[in-house]
Amino acid sequence: MSFELETVATTYDLFEAEFLRNQLVSKGFNVYLEDDNIIGVFNLLAPAIGGIKIRVLSDEAEDAAEMINDLRNAELIHNEDFPE
Repeated sequence: MSFELETVATTYDLFEAEFLRNQLVSKGFNVYLEDDNIIGVFNLLAPAIGGIKIRVLSDEAEDAAEMINDLRNAELIHNEDFPE
C-alpha cells in the first residue's frame, strides 16, 4: 500500500470541494483537501493558487476520480409525486 497522495480533482468552490470530500469519505476513501483554508478565507486567490485540490491515496486515485466524474455528471431528477 502506497501512502503517496494524488490529486484527483480541483475546484474553485469550497462547497463543491466539501461535498466531494464527504461523498468520497462516505464510500471509505481517505481524502485530503489542499489549499481549502486559504481559499476559504481569500476566495479571490483561488485561480492564482490553482484551486482546491482533492487528493487521495495513489492506490485509490482511479476509483475516486471515477466517482467524482460520476457525481459531477449526475442528472438531477425532479419527482412530482414526492410528498412535501
